[in-house]
Amino acid sequence: MGAGDLQSGAMSSVLDVVLEVGDVTAIAADVVLFKYAQQLYGASGQAVARLGAEDKGLESLQLVPGELRFVETHGALGAPLALFLGTVRLGDFGYHEIRQFSVRALQVLESRPGVKHVAGTLHGPNYGLDEDEAALAFVGGLVDAFQRGIGPRGLERFTVVEVNARRAGRLRKALEKGLGGTPGVKALPEGGFRVQRMNTFVQAPPLASAGMVSMAKPHAFVAMPFSPEFEDTYHYGILGPVKAAGLLCERVDQAVFDGPIIQRIKERIDSAKVVIADLSLANPNVYLEVGYAWGRGRPTLLLVRDVRELRFDVASYRCIVYRNIRELETMLSRELARLLAA
Repeated sequence: MGAGDLQSGAMSSVLDVVLEVGDVTAIAADVVLFKYAQQLYGASGQAVARLGAEDKGLESLQLVPGELRFVETHGALGAPLALFLGTVRLGDFGYHEIRQFSVRALQVLESRPGVKHVAGTLHGPNYGLDEDEAALAFVGGLVDAFQRGIGPRGLERFTVVEVNARRAGRLRKALEKGLGGTPGVKALPEGGFRVQRMNTFVQAPPLASAGMVSMAKPHAFVAMPFSPEFEDTYHYGILGPVKAAGLLCERVDQAVFDGPIIQRIKERIDSAKVVIADLSLANPNVYLEVGYAWGRGRPTLLLVRDVRELRFDVASYRCIVYRNIRELETMLSRELARLLAA
């Protein structure tokens, strides 16, 4: 499709969805997308700070769910236009809301027919959602919307921006697996996916279900210190065995351990197939979550890298003491198999 076709109003027939590592506030796109979850978090807060409160009129940005605001960035961001969408509170912004968010963004941007390139971040991993499922929910909404003719007529590209290179690598694998087999979607040689606009809207099961029935899928809730030294412990020692057992893996960043998030923690512990708690460093939030899980009678697996880090006697509880990540992976896989079989 040539530029003349777009200028004449013809609708773009393909959408490239690409995941890049970088800063979403610096990405060169036509529009950059942010959420306002009744408070500013992460990239949204960073964007408002860069836009500047006084001269850009954002000193009192408040958007109720469903409300929106376009902001001319005047060079403060990489994109000339920013779109803020009001959503429910972070504690209520789950898989289904993520999928609705991406669809709604394309619907809103229909009023901007000249838009060809949109950029935005993924949502969910830092406040308790399974990162693979959250990514598929977001991209699933984009694919579904585009194939149904929703969005700017000239839209050609959506860039998903992830600041963490290691997470980006994991997410690429999740998207490859989730989008594989979806009609009208093929991998691009340079990375990413090309979505063909179609008359039929059949998605592969992982993509179709993400954000639609995610909350009904069995999951493990992980309570552990949220610090760089435990990233490999989580992603290689815990996440792998949990996924291999057929469970979503959810973990909450202590940085957003506030009222709405505590309610989500309680709800997801209540419905978890298993709670996995690493008691290393004797983190008080982890102990709080373990106590709640015990009080609710949830199956709980305790982990610790050194028994001297324990703050109580767990002799009567099953506790995995691990010396390295490979050992943890092996022992946790065995314990999950035993527990789920029972």
